[in-house]
Amino acid sequence: MGTKPMPRNCVNIMPKNQNVFNKRHVAHAEVVRRQSLAIQYVAIAIIVVVVGLVAYGILSTTVFLQYRSVASVNGDKIGLREFEGRVRLQRIQLINNFTQYYQFAQMFGAEDPFTEPNFGGFLQQIYTQLQQPQVVGEEVLNALIDERLIRQEAKKLGIESNTEEVDRFIQQQFGFYANGTPTPVPSTTPFTMPALNPTQLALVTVTPTPGPATATITVTPDLTSTPTSIPTATAAPTEGPEPTPLPSATPYTLEGFQTSYGETLTNLQENTKLSAEDYRYFFETLYLREKLVEAVTKDVEPFEEQIWAQHILVDSEELAKEILVRFANGEDWSQLAAQYSTDTSNAQNGGDLGWFNSDVSFVPEFKDAVFALQQAEISAPVQTEFGWHIIRVLGREPRPIDEQRFQELKEKTFTAWLEEVRAGADIQTFDIWMEYVPTDPELPIQ
Repeated sequence: MGTKPMPRNCVNIMPKNQNVFNKRHVAHAEVVRRQSLAIQYVAIAIIVVVVGLVAYGILSTTVFLQYRSVASVNGDKIGLREFEGRVRLQRIQLINNFTQYYQFAQMFGAEDPFTEPNFGGFLQQIYTQLQQPQVVGEEVLNALIDERLIRQEAKKLGIESNTEEVDRFIQQQFGFYANGTPTPVPSTTPFTMPALNPTQLALVTVTPTPGPATATITVTPDLTSTPTSIPTATAAPTEGPEPTPLPSATPYTLEGFQTSYGETLTNLQENTKLSAEDYRYFFETLYLREKLVEAVTKDVEPFEEQIWAQHILVDSEELAKEILVRFANGEDWSQLAAQYSTDTSNAQNGGDLGWFNSDVSFVPEFKDAVFALQQAEISAPVQTEFGWHIIRVLGREPRPIDEQRFQELKEKTFTAWLEEVRAGADIQTFDIWMEYVPTDPELPIQ
């Protein structure tokens, strides 16, 4: 059968724009879908950012924090972790010193060790340091900067270290010497103080200045202990029990050192968070410092300029000027000192201060004046907190020094050299160290 034709009077109820409607619906649905996806992506991105910020915040105060720098020395960074560990190590050393002085004070019978005259000052100083973490932190930061400079300068001079040398150095720091304890060899030779030169002889009053009588000590020989060449009979020893032998010292072996060193490392790792590599790095730097000191001070000789001076101390400038005039008119210096000087410690021997070097602890005004004088010169009146001084220099010359002073002079020379190196270095410090200065460990005695 064929399809019947639609009657002429029937109406087509299907909309003519059906196809158009379907296209618009699909387009709208596509827009909604895209918007929905965009919202989802934005939400996911926000979640990722929030989680990332939280994670970064946690890591920045834990893992990342340890890699932040507290200083830079010619581009060489000093990390926060190293700084914190070294501060704790410094606090441990201060606490050990405090404990030692505290025990010494107690041994001297002090009820309050802080007021004991010999050790109380040290205890107060250490106690104050430990109560001021910023002070300890700054000291450690400066020490770390100096260590970086030392390693850099050692490298410039071709000074190196190898594993064997550092191992031996560490052993020696713990008192272990594989080939036996070495005998100290002084770097200075024995010397005899030079006699007075003609100028000094002319300045010094040969005739002793009269002064108040002082008690003299007469040594009476002990006649009972005077040796005699006449042999005397001695009684034969009576047999008795054998004396108990004293225990012999236990040899300090390599195994003993390794045990001691291992225990030290364990304690340090627990209390400072420094690793074995950090501790070895610390000792390697000390070793390089020793070799660098030798190189820098190789031309330093065991002599230093010293001054021999006298002074007369009075209460007024007018009296000081009067004494100068009387001395210039020929009166004896020693007699003037005995008559007028208020410095009772040396008035009766011409105000003699003996020989001294530039490290002498005079007040600044006096020290500046005396070091401005040459041999045989006399100063104008110099005012200090003690009064008015007239200073006379009897001698100024290089004089031989002992081994201890020689080592001090070399250390002083090296310190001055290192300060010059530091002044020319590119050093940056970052304030973050102030926020993370450790306050542990604490003093067990509060």
